[in-house]
Amino acid sequence: MLIEDRRIVPLTLLAQAGVTVGLALLLGMWASDVVALSALLGGSIAVIPNGFLAARVLAPRGTDAKALLRAAWFGEIGKLGLTALFFGAAFALIEPLSAPAVFGGFIAAQLAMFAAAALGGLAVKHGS
Repeated sequence: MLIEDRRIVPLTLLAQAGVTVGLALLLGMWASDVVALSALLGGSIAVIPNGFLAARVLAPRGTDAKALLRAAWFGEIGKLGLTALFFGAAFALIEPLSAPAVFGGFIAAQLAMFAAAALGGLAVKHGS
């Protein structure tokens, strides 16, 4: 079961990245390049910090529960810090930028994370 649980994390990150790229491509066809790149940036602001958290939590550390808890706390604090840093840098340094598209890309990637986690949990539960 642990092996299956560990597969959910990279698949979730892949789902987030896929939703981000797909949304950016759709917006590139439907709206402007600025909107598409802004959505891609917003999704990346969600995916990259989640990847940091995943790397911290999934790093091998034996069976020490305290080490795992410490890694989870550090990973979550790092994830929040990276998210804030990336949002700040995006809005301070990138121009032109579509704020609604940035937030839309971020929210879409976050929703993909929840959907992938829910679907992955169902697959593990049912032995798929």
